[in-house]
Amino acid sequence: MVDNTGNGFGVAPDKGSLYKPVTDDDALPKSNGSAAMASHESARRDFGVGDIASASVASRDIEKRGFWLGDITHGVMAHAPDGYQMFRNVRDFGAVGDGVTDDTAAINRAASWMSATNSDERCGVECGQTTTLAAIVYFPSGNYLISSPIIQYYYTQFIGDAMDRPTIIGSEDFKGIALIDCDPYIPDGDGANWYINQNQFFRQIRYMKFNLEKMPLVNYDQGQEYAPTGIHWQVSQAASLQHLDFRMPLPDSKGQVTAVGIFMENGSGGFLSDITFFGGMIGFRAGSQQYTARNLHFQLTNTAISMIWDWGFTWQNIVVENAWVAIACREMGGEHSQGTGSLTIIDSLFRNVPYPIVLKNGGPYPAILLENLKLENCASVVLVDGGETLLAGTSGSMTVEAWGMGRRYAKVNGPGEYVTGYLDSGLKRPASLVDSSGAFFARSKPIYQGGFIVATDHGVSNKNEGDQSDAINRLLANNVGRPIFFPSGIYLVAKTVFVPVGSIIVGELWPQIMGYGDYFADEDNPKVMVRVGNNGDKGIVEISDMIWSVRGGTAGAIMMEWNVRESSQGSAAMWDSHFRVGGAYGTELTMKECPKGSTVNPECMAAFLLFHVTKSGSGYFENVWIWTADHDMDVPVPGGIETTSAAQINVYTGRGLLVESQGPCWFYGSGSEHHQLYQYQLSGAKDIFMTHIQTESPYYQPAPDSFTPYKAGAWPSDPLFEECQPGSTCADAWGVRVLDSRNVLIYTAGLYSWFNKYAQECLVPEDCQERLLETSYTEGFWMYNTFSKGVVEIFTPRGGVRPILQIDDNQRGYTTEVNAWHALAFEGATLGGKGGGTKGLIVYVDPVVYNTPKVECPAPCVLVMPRSKLESTTTISIAPYTTSLIVG
Repeated sequence: MVDNTGNGFGVAPDKGSLYKPVTDDDALPKSNGSAAMASHESARRDFGVGDIASASVASRDIEKRGFWLGDITHGVMAHAPDGYQMFRNVRDFGAVGDGVTDDTAAINRAASWMSATNSDERCGVECGQTTTLAAIVYFPSGNYLISSPIIQYYYTQFIGDAMDRPTIIGSEDFKGIALIDCDPYIPDGDGANWYINQNQFFRQIRYMKFNLEKMPLVNYDQGQEYAPTGIHWQVSQAASLQHLDFRMPLPDSKGQVTAVGIFMENGSGGFLSDITFFGGMIGFRAGSQQYTARNLHFQLTNTAISMIWDWGFTWQNIVVENAWVAIACREMGGEHSQGTGSLTIIDSLFRNVPYPIVLKNGGPYPAILLENLKLENCASVVLVDGGETLLAGTSGSMTVEAWGMGRRYAKVNGPGEYVTGYLDSGLKRPASLVDSSGAFFARSKPIYQGGFIVATDHGVSNKNEGDQSDAINRLLANNVGRPIFFPSGIYLVAKTVFVPVGSIIVGELWPQIMGYGDYFADEDNPKVMVRVGNNGDKGIVEISDMIWSVRGGTAGAIMMEWNVRESSQGSAAMWDSHFRVGGAYGTELTMKECPKGSTVNPECMAAFLLFHVTKSGSGYFENVWIWTADHDMDVPVPGGIETTSAAQINVYTGRGLLVESQGPCWFYGSGSEHHQLYQYQLSGAKDIFMTHIQTESPYYQPAPDSFTPYKAGAWPSDPLFEECQPGSTCADAWGVRVLDSRNVLIYTAGLYSWFNKYAQECLVPEDCQERLLETSYTEGFWMYNTFSKGVVEIFTPRGGVRPILQIDDNQRGYTTEVNAWHALAFEGATLGGKGGGTKGLIVYVDPVVYNTPKVECPAPCVLVMPRSKLESTTTISIAPYTTSLIVG
């Protein structure tokens, strides 16, 4: 989770005065400029710890009973202090929700206090991260007027009534950065935030509305000027915004409008979907390493999306109507002057938008993919600000089938070239992956009406005690077809949990199913922790908002085996559910047990394989993070500290995601990180769609490298690293392997290697490891907007195919950017092999060559020379050889 951007002094909005949230009613404005507010002053109460609990019944009297979440049995935080309150209804903390009373302090109490009777603060600026003090803040239906930001603390979900969404209304005298702020700037902190943006895990805001129409054009707090903004959102993995509506003003009589729906200037996300924006200056001001956005609708917004920076961003099913600009890419941000690295826009519609995509005059330009983009009355589709039109539009209607801008590799062993224009790729989307309109199929997380079976009401304990596998198995077997609710907590399991076809599982605040014990301990006899269906099963499975985890030495755990096949598109699905191994209190895989270092502690071998989609299975997977922890999330990281290096740990897992499915499978917004052998492996797979995927190699490699501690070759199709010298960066984990597969479509992939033995000097020469993406005997493979960091070879195809190197003019700003790699689109089924393959050996030359300039390899071979600064003139003599020249 390493970020390339910094919020420097004079750039970051850090001149305000808000160091803590407003929780005292006496600190609220005496009048918010509204006569109605003055007449309802008596509705506001000065709440203290002593009278909040007694007021809860009265405040609930005006709460419309609707969404089941307000009344269901709630869970616990198993490792929180006694008396800690996991679930908070804002009405129980004094919020009125009548649209007149100022509810700022009441909502902030709900978000920040340990409980309704304990005003001690949760994990704020002095804490920085936690896994023990998580919370849900629930907003019943109503109109909640606020005058300063509601701060969302670490590991928090804000959830509204899904049946009748609550509205957060900014007052006429609102002061602050946004209605909701998930990462406050420290006043005069040189751009420092409460939390490290690229480590902002486990957050949600869903089922809410935001009304900015009464807010001033600008507001001032000390020397800081703010535009009216809905949400300030700097987040990382396992975070999402879903089912939100932003209502912003239209230009006033002078043509002025300043409102912004979402402000996201940093992060390493992430996923958001099902959001509407009306009015305003900017709908979404976006900057992050990578992100996936789906189902966004902008109407009458001056600029729908304003990009600050990114390395890759997927926009799918984006509708922009009656705006001047759909996506503006005119800015540079961060200490490395990073602009927009790449944009992938698919299955979208721009209607009555004169200037859909506007680029910075003078560049640098992003890599762009437009695919199945419908346009109506759009003068220029892609244009340079104040300059030329790169893709002309129409006053009528048109569809851009496939258009790109950036480096392309179209043929096996063909040269790469920078191209701006239509892509004649010949891609025909597999029928199993698309809906009736031809767009890639997608399915949002279901909103259930109620009727839940509550696990803890049926003999299942969530209190981190005893083996619950038998109780869970009985519960699931006896309630097929009925939604089962797992309240927050830790559910220990000492043997396999079986999820039968027809199961519907809904978690509260990511409850953990945690494997432990001898059953999962043997690497040589791996056991499945959660089995979803049996081989050959077909039907419905729906899983949302869960965490799959382990405790202690569980070297043989296969955390999830997915066997079920869909009976209709997307009927077998998992949303907002994450695999988290180590780095959390109670896992026995923390700094205490697993400090970083080159010596392997066998008790820190925690999972054989995290997620296996078998040959019989298929599924729809959205916002699924497959993470082996690189740091301990319960070591305090106070605001202003920019890294978690002091909390780094060595936890070992063998493999990340293995997909052998015959399709269809969809992966929206997934990441897989820090596994020893590979992060993603597709082996014998077919009809697979992925967007956006993200990988990181283990920070400890190559000490140990991928030869240890797990045995390579212990599972079919494991990489063997036979061509690598032990301890070399050749023997580091693969980011992506695609083997013996057909019809694999990857739209946007970020492949990162940040460290070599926890050091980062390798980032400047881009050689932290040699390779990240491997193919073998694969055909029908399409990759768009692939970007990498710290790697010599971006693509390593086997079978004598030329690798694609970072130095092949592929570096674009901070990362590499390859717009399209289609070398294996129509050939590749016969190109492969282990190591260098049977048709050509790839030899990675050690830097010692510059002292002893002699290299030998049997023909045919490819020599990959190392980068090294030569202290004196050096001649490297190459013996006579036979070669061939491919032209065109």
